[in-house]
Amino acid sequence: MGKNVTIYTIAKEAGVSASTVSRYLTGSANVNEDKRVRIQQVIDKYGFRPSAIARNLSTQETKMLGFIMPDVTSPFYGTVFIGAEKQAIEYGYTLVLCNTNNDNIVNNTRMELKYIETLLEKQVDGLIMIGGHIDDLNIQQSYVDKLSKLLEDIPTVMINGEINGLDCYKVKANESLGLHALINYLVSLKHKKIGFIGGISNIQPTLRRLNIIKEALAENNLEFNDDWFIEDDFSIDAGKKCLEQLLQMKEKPTAVVCVNDLVAIGFIYAAKQFGLKIPEDISVAGVDNIYLSRYTIPNITTVDLNPRELGSIAVDVLVKHLQNQSPKKETILDTKLVIRESCISNP
Repeated sequence: MGKNVTIYTIAKEAGVSASTVSRYLTGSANVNEDKRVRIQQVIDKYGFRPSAIARNLSTQETKMLGFIMPDVTSPFYGTVFIGAEKQAIEYGYTLVLCNTNNDNIVNNTRMELKYIETLLEKQVDGLIMIGGHIDDLNIQQSYVDKLSKLLEDIPTVMINGEINGLDCYKVKANESLGLHALINYLVSLKHKKIGFIGGISNIQPTLRRLNIIKEALAENNLEFNDDWFIEDDFSIDAGKKCLEQLLQMKEKPTAVVCVNDLVAIGFIYAAKQFGLKIPEDISVAGVDNIYLSRYTIPNITTVDLNPRELGSIAVDVLVKHLQNQSPKKETILDTKLVIRESCISNP
């Protein structure tokens, strides 16, 4: 009767993951008593006899790591992936890339959970997540509960984001370091009216960067004008739309910090269409240091978040965990200001 029953059948009926069933069968790791009882009840029900493959499942590595990102066309996310892929290859692992089409609280595609379930079915050895719901400020508890259940048996690294209540590794860029350096630089250029454009207010990176800018301005005895926070999204088109709103204001900033380099690119492009000169009429800075920021005219002053290293360290943390080396639970990378041509002294 147990002939067509698999560990996946048992996992589903017992309400646990397949890897938990496998760990129970091999006795290779602790499984809590409640789960042990449920698993054994299903095994007894079907008279299940595990195959050798099933018995060894938890000790066999697939040498695959899952990588979930919201937008495969994003230069920043793409560069993080390249860094991760290079490190994975050096360790003998393959990365499985999943693009969720910007699944988050604003644009719920429901792809993130679906991809996680697929990757677990493929028995990946670990998981890396960047963007998406881990950047939501007000994530629903029901989503957290589902995610927690899925991730309970697989090591996971979250890059530049986190969800309270989930036991995951974290790799983060110290954005405060680079943004403070940027604001201090703009102040040294005699800018006192500094705006912040782009992003979405209920997404972690937007609020985090806005708060850092306000803090850095306060340290320079300057106040932030809330009218100069113009939100939209994180795209090139957002830079154009934010500029259009800015031009309608009676009082305008002399410099703007964009939520990322893509918004800065859109802002600079649109400025030329409106007959403005950058940086003569307004100084513009970005965040991320994507490769495109070096090739705009003018090229963009920005904060380098070390995207390649973020990806590389995420893989390093996962592999060290898999090798029982106890990596640090949280790794924070320094960031730095990259000065180029898009900011000049305010007359």
